Amino acid sequence: MKQIFRNEYFTALVDEETGIVRNIRGDKPFTSMRDLEVCFEGLIKALDDLGRARYTLLIDIRAAPGRNDPEFEEALQRVRLRWIGGFRKVGVLVQSAVGLLQVKRYAKQDGLNRLVTDDEAELVRYLTQME
Repeated sequence: MKQIFRNEYFTALVDEETGIVRNIRGDKPFTSMRDLEVCFEGLIKALDDLGRARYTLLIDIRAAPGRNDPEFEEALQRVRLRWIGGFRKVGVLVQSAVGLLQVKRYAKQDGLNRLVTDDEAELVRYLTQME
């Protein structure tokens, strides 16, 4: 896998063999919504430069600190579609039932289909399966 982006919150890797782009969230909490926005601007630019249409996206948020306060929810909503839009398929790897419910709620808000699971093998199968 080739690293295309890294900051203190995310690492983005590309596996050309499987066609999966992995966005791996670290465990550092966002200190401000400005930090969140700056973090995502860099990540979004790296994904734009890559060319999304050829790839599927695996978002691994298992290490992410849980957060659902209104300020965070609003900031994430502003960047989320720019982050995940344009990929052939999107899947999210979560650690807990609470995380699963939160990401499913986001999917409903966004109107974009994605698989949300705590099973990495299932997610990779889904993302590599031809349509």
